[in-house]
Amino acid sequence: MNVPLHPTLQTRFASLTDLVPIEFHALWGHSTAQFLEGRMLQPLILHPPQYALSIPSRTLAGLWTFTPKLSTFVQETTLLTMIDDVTGELAYHVYLATQTSNKHIGFTVNLRVDKHTNVDVAKEFYFEARAVDVEGRKVCIECRVFDARVGCLLMTARAMFVFMSFAQVSKKSKDTQSVSHAVHVQIPGSCSIGTAELRSLDRVMNFLPPDTVTHSRGFINTHAQTLVVGLDFGPNISGPPIYVHGGILATVLYNASALLFAKTTKVEDGLINASVRDVNYYKGVPLECQNTVIEARVETQDEKHVVVFAKLVQGSHVFTTLKTTFTLQSPHSKL
Repeated sequence: MNVPLHPTLQTRFASLTDLVPIEFHALWGHSTAQFLEGRMLQPLILHPPQYALSIPSRTLAGLWTFTPKLSTFVQETTLLTMIDDVTGELAYHVYLATQTSNKHIGFTVNLRVDKHTNVDVAKEFYFEARAVDVEGRKVCIECRVFDARVGCLLMTARAMFVFMSFAQVSKKSKDTQSVSHAVHVQIPGSCSIGTAELRSLDRVMNFLPPDTVTHSRGFINTHAQTLVVGLDFGPNISGPPIYVHGGILATVLYNASALLFAKTTKVEDGLINASVRDVNYYKGVPLECQNTVIEARVETQDEKHVVVFAKLVQGSHVFTTLKTTFTLQSPHSKL
């Protein structure tokens, strides 16, 4: 590793004795249409990740280093996106090692990320991912992410991938049509989401330009604890070919959920804390997909936690859902 690891992490990495360095995205090829390539590596937000793989132990370890061009902090949703990407890369390596044909593509069907401590000012992250279950076309990956300098555990994740033939993928992509699905309000008392808030949602992550997605008219009802907002997806944000990256889908759902949480609880933006994010992916979202809608609602609430459920839809299609557990905390909490 080019960056000195904390001694405890150096010991962990040294114990993985059969790792072999591999090229980032070696199996996928390189294209600026891919989110990490076009939006992070090309603009020099992220240094090329350093990866090392062991097929016998089904393990991938490595380092993510963000550049000084990211002048602000690394957002948790950015790390979630990196986790989705790296667990997918490991799943692909493991799946190909068990198959005679490579005419398949993997999709995340579930990703759960638990936060253990705040990211704070960290810009260098060490991760270890391991395939814990492989059954036919299904691969389950567990991942841990650490602050590379401090050594503390930041996040743990569990991801499930399913591999499909290219013929199946082609059929599914034709099933999704760009249909008009107007944003409407069914509950009296809703208020429009302001232009500044819509433009803030457009950025998705703090280093992205405003063309990543475009949020149109939206509404919040704080009494009913619901939100609805329309959005169109922009270019250069793919994960699998022709589909929007799963990390982007989770992030737009999280951002809408966090807005609803802030409006209904009056918690200030800097104190919003999401301890668990649980994402389910049902259908791929085609690149530059138009006329999609996020619908969110507060599902449960007690003295310590608020759970918000959000879904991305287009007509009768449900693409992705996210259940976020927000923790109501004191300003001095470490979480």
